[in-house]
Amino acid sequence: MELKNFSELMKKKDEEHKIVLAKMGESFNDARLAYASMMAERDALKSGEADLKAQIEEMRGYEEKIQTENAALKAQVEDLQATKTWMLSEGAELLTKNIHKGPEMTAAVAAINNAMSAVGVNSGLHNGYLHALKKKTPYADVLILNRNATEELKAAVACFDTLTFPVVKDLPKLIN
Repeated sequence: MELKNFSELMKKKDEEHKIVLAKMGESFNDARLAYASMMAERDALKSGEADLKAQIEEMRGYEEKIQTENAALKAQVEDLQATKTWMLSEGAELLTKNIHKGPEMTAAVAAINNAMSAVGVNSGLHNGYLHALKKKTPYADVLILNRNATEELKAAVACFDTLTFPVVKDLPKLIN
């Protein structure tokens, strides 16, 4: 009887062991699936990390390009500011002087001067003729004679040559 009990006990234990072994097999399969899933996640993360590293390198290249372009633009702005400063401080004055001394201005002033001279000469001749007809007066006593005409002409030319324009002097104020 004891053998029979022992045999039944062993069968029972054998059944329990089979159940435990089946549960262990299930747990082992679950662990194997979890491991495979974790490895897939790890591979995906490594792939994502490689993508991120590639994107970071691409961004660094873009940043270097932007910095180079920014430096070039800063140099252009500085050059333009220097040009603006020169134009307002010296260029406009040089332009004005060139206009003042240019052949167009000279021709225009000469035309006016010649026309005024012709009018003055004609008027002087007319007045002199009328005066001579009325009475004879020595040349030195002629009242309309301007004995300083040559000096006055020289002074007028000097004034014209040193002519300044207030607007040109105010140009440097526009720099800022």
